[in-house]
Amino acid sequence: MAKPAVSAVLSLSLLAPLQVNAQSSEVANAQAESDTGLVVTRGFNVTEDTQSAQLQKWVYTAQDQRQSDEERAEALRQLARYPNQNSLVAVVRGLRDSSAAVREAAVIGAEPYQFEHRWRMISPLLNDPVFQVKLAATTSLIRDFGNMSPEQQAMMENPTSALIQHLSEQEDKGMQLLLADVYRWHQEFGRASRIYQRLLADNQTDPQIWLSMADNQRALGLDSDALVTLEQAIERLPNEANLHYSKALTLVRLEQKNVAAKAMQRAASLAKTNSYFWYLSGVLQEPVNLDAAISAFEQAYLISGAPEQLYAVCDIYIRNGHQKTDACLQELGKIAPEYVINELQSKRG
Repeated sequence: MAKPAVSAVLSLSLLAPLQVNAQSSEVANAQAESDTGLVVTRGFNVTEDTQSAQLQKWVYTAQDQRQSDEERAEALRQLARYPNQNSLVAVVRGLRDSSAAVREAAVIGAEPYQFEHRWRMISPLLNDPVFQVKLAATTSLIRDFGNMSPEQQAMMENPTSALIQHLSEQEDKGMQLLLADVYRWHQEFGRASRIYQRLLADNQTDPQIWLSMADNQRALGLDSDALVTLEQAIERLPNEANLHYSKALTLVRLEQKNVAAKAMQRAASLAKTNSYFWYLSGVLQEPVNLDAAISAFEQAYLISGAPEQLYAVCDIYIRNGHQKTDACLQELGKIAPEYVINELQSKRG
């Protein structure tokens, strides 16, 4: 029975960097929303028609009781990539399913949603009778331990102890990295650091070990040490976009924003199709190089097509008297409420 538990927990650990690294600095939190309050999409670059058709298929399969448990579970795992209202309905139903495999997969499907929603959906599974499901639920929620209320933290203690015990018995390096991450999320930073150092001694080519080590140092307030760690990592892995991204966020915390802008631009260039990286590059470039900032915002919108990133383009256009301002507002007006357009119009110089 241990093998399925390892598989699901490791799947959650692979999804973790998408959230954890994106939230490891105040800049990511502050800039992940536009002035409209719309959350920036950190998604995958697929065409809208292809995504819509495939998404509909997965949503249907996940809820179709005629399908096998494994087919439904696979559909739920895929829905983690495409969060929307239909996906959410399928995930909620999956979390209540009689099949343990489906419940376990639904935990993965719930990953993109904000913590308060995930807590309501997933916390009942902390007492699931099936061990694998309980481990998956604990792995999903423990990352937000620092944001939990005292009551929520108390509810996490026994499941977390069980998860730590389980991971401690695994020899797989990926599971050992997850164990260190669990210690970090549980605010046992010393134990986490010792495992990261041991893993780095054996393998200096896995970027996630470096990223987690730097996150652990930042959690301790050791931003300068985190910067040193990331620079060592970049020296060995110069083309890893996430290392440059993490370095940029660390530099912001150290109030070295001009250097941070360069690091973020490098991250976006390496990642190429990560619209969120381009968006943050625009945010950091604006005080330094307006033309570069405009190009970054435009690139973010070209990649994602997301309305909040079109808003960001129009916003920087209108504040700087760009010649394409009216065309941008006309395009945004097709999808945004009138008050949003009026608010932007009020920013004209």
